[in-house]
Amino acid sequence: MEPQEQKKAPVLVRRFPYAIEAEMAQALLAENGISSYVYDLNVNSCYVGAVMGVRLFVSEDDLQTAIDILNEDAEE
Repeated sequence: MEPQEQKKAPVLVRRFPYAIEAEMAQALLAENGISSYVYDLNVNSCYVGAVMGVRLFVSEDDLQTAIDILNEDAEE
C-alpha cells in the first residue's frame, strides 16, 4: 500500500465534560457533512466529570473545518 493510500487515524477535535455535549457537537458536525467519532461515552456516564472527558474525533482532513464549525456554534 502506498503511503498516501494509508488510512489516516482520526484526530481529537475537542473534549467535553458531558456526553450530551459531545453528542450535540457530533450532530452539528454531521449536519455540515463531517463524520466524527465519540469516545469515552460509557466512562463518563458512570463517572461524571471524569478526568479525560468525552472525546470527539474527526479525520485529519476535516479538523480545521470542524474546529471552525464548533467555534462558530459556541459564539452564538
